[in-house]
Amino acid sequence: MKAITQRGGSYLEETKLRKLFNDLSDAEKVSQTVQLNGDLFVESWVMSTGPKTDLGLPADFNYYEIGSIYNVNDHRKLKKLQTEVLEKSRHRIPLLFMSDIIYGFRTIFPMPLAQAGSYNFDLIQRAAAVTAKESYQNGLHVVFSPMLDLVRDPRWGRVMESPGEDVYTAKEFGRHVVRGYQGELADGKITRNHVAACIKHFAAYGAPESGREYNAVELSYQKLYNEFLQPYQAAIEAKAQLVMTAFNLLNGVPATGNRWLNRKVLRDRFGFEGVLDADYSAIAELVNHGYAANSQEAAQKALRAGVDLDMMTAVYANELPKVLKNPEMRQLLDEAVWRILVLKNKLGLFENPFRGLDEPATGKILAEEDRALATQLVEESSVLLKNKSALPLRQDQKIAVIGPYGESKLTLGFWASVSGKSTDVVPLKEGLQAEFNPAQLSFSRGYNLFDSYEPFGPLKQGIELVNGPIEDENLLLQQAEKQAAAADVVVLTIGENFLESGEGAAKAHLTLPAKQKRLIQAVAKQGKPIVGIVYTGRPLALTDVEPYFDSLLLVWFPGIMGGTGIANLLSGKASPSARLSMTFPRSEGQLPIYQARTPTGRPLGESNHSDRFVSKYIDESNEPLYPFGSGLSYARFTGCWRELHQDATTLKGKFEVENLSDRAAATVVQIYLKQFPAEIVQPVKRLVKAVKVQFTGAGKQVIDVEIPVAELAYFDNQGEKHLEHIEYQFQLDILGETSEINLKLN
Repeated sequence: MKAITQRGGSYLEETKLRKLFNDLSDAEKVSQTVQLNGDLFVESWVMSTGPKTDLGLPADFNYYEIGSIYNVNDHRKLKKLQTEVLEKSRHRIPLLFMSDIIYGFRTIFPMPLAQAGSYNFDLIQRAAAVTAKESYQNGLHVVFSPMLDLVRDPRWGRVMESPGEDVYTAKEFGRHVVRGYQGELADGKITRNHVAACIKHFAAYGAPESGREYNAVELSYQKLYNEFLQPYQAAIEAKAQLVMTAFNLLNGVPATGNRWLNRKVLRDRFGFEGVLDADYSAIAELVNHGYAANSQEAAQKALRAGVDLDMMTAVYANELPKVLKNPEMRQLLDEAVWRILVLKNKLGLFENPFRGLDEPATGKILAEEDRALATQLVEESSVLLKNKSALPLRQDQKIAVIGPYGESKLTLGFWASVSGKSTDVVPLKEGLQAEFNPAQLSFSRGYNLFDSYEPFGPLKQGIELVNGPIEDENLLLQQAEKQAAAADVVVLTIGENFLESGEGAAKAHLTLPAKQKRLIQAVAKQGKPIVGIVYTGRPLALTDVEPYFDSLLLVWFPGIMGGTGIANLLSGKASPSARLSMTFPRSEGQLPIYQARTPTGRPLGESNHSDRFVSKYIDESNEPLYPFGSGLSYARFTGCWRELHQDATTLKGKFEVENLSDRAAATVVQIYLKQFPAEIVQPVKRLVKAVKVQFTGAGKQVIDVEIPVAELAYFDNQGEKHLEHIEYQFQLDILGETSEINLKLN
């Protein structure tokens, strides 16, 4: 085995790697570009993320020469696979192991849309480092995250994976997650306890028409450059090693076959030198799009676009050998294979193909300190949307906890099912019993989380075992009414089940289902204060039920420590501080709706035109139910600008923030750039900085802040950058209280 695991030295020198590359046959080179699901090799069930079709690989195809597999997360199976590949392949080139690890391996953290609202990017980076450590210890090399698609239409199910609607937020999230996964690269190498990050989906996948999965995207080039491309670029500048293509058409051209997008923008403009991976079956789908006449043309267009890995199709395997007489195709294949080998070398796989698999454990999976980190992220990611003095709860109150999420462990969200386990979850009931006298608590389901377990297929029995049998809805309602009547306060859990968001879960309707509305109305009739706990993977339209609640706490899908973190918030042990990373609409008819909108020439309330002939709906408000940046605290804060000046390439300033209460609490201070005259019309306001300020009690702090002058620049439709030397206005926002300051740019 020593001959397999060691090649001498810690990493192959480029000359040795080049020699290995030159020794590869055409068939072996093509095989390196093939990426298959691990269930073709081992018996394992993984979440299906696309059509399951007969791949149609060549009859003589050598599976042991392929470059990578994905979504096998059992370290024993990975070790067996690597061993077999090394024994049966000619050059003993190790496999790359990749997986859909989005927001945790076993220590599942709150979903990304939740994390982003914490604005504690150092904490987010630490969480990503935990995910990297656990993934590494299980033998993985690459994780398919962060997902950095801007999202402004919650009908799209995948908004849960994104950091939300805002450019600044997504850029900071992307940078910190990449650094958490990859660590400090040592001479370009990814060290122990770290993995390579694969950012996705390039590009603009988060803006599909009608909010429908896999649908076309139409965006102006200035919108692409100013908004949608910015987060990807930030993550590439943070040295992300892989990028994944998007499924969608972008302005009429499929992203996976888009030479301008992937070569001119990604590689030339952004300087990306790593591996470009096609998403599941995306190369084959170039034919479905009507962009390629057949598989051979699809292979050539994808390779010309710079796509290195063909995930879960036989297009490269079947078609590339047929076109290698073309010098261009041969050169492009060589470039792709070289990038794949370089990535394997950066991971140290030529030194040790069993990276993370054959060494003593470097730390415990689900370690206590990692669970504490997950708890803190729950506390800092949950958004207090409304509070009419119902929160925090008091120890002397009789508390009726109604709704299935009071006891359910199915709070991880769609993507966590790849490697997470519901058995690891601390449910709300357990968290509350640790914070309150159990004798003061009562629990009832209220409604069934699922109408049927049939959609789970082979997992039906296991899910039912975890979640309990489906019960009579009328009986559940009666039990809930009885418990509410006997309580001093009701904690009512509402929202989505985990199958209602994520990939393939686009929705036309964002309101709560009828059975939840019936329960809310029945409980409200008991006349007790109601605290709503909202579990969801996307913003919902809560307009019709919001008036029934005295308080609303948005907890998203909070991960394994949800019960503990939420109970800490409900008891007042922790104070909410998160802000919404995505707007909650009043109704679906407003979509897409987001903060950084551009102004109209006939704004409502500010136009000389009659009320009819301004930009508005005749049957709905223009304003959302809860805009981006919404979020309350148990503490009271105030603050204002002190100064702002320009220093070379940076704006430097100070602002004051004061905690007016005795409570230990944090607040997120947001700084917005207000609209200014420009050749490309700028948003009414857009976020350029966010700072989390922590207090141990009452007091005042003066905070230094820096904003790069580059944040004031914008792009035109040709991708050219412009910076106006004019007076700018910056708005300081502290829980809705604002202070403004002007600065003339030199």
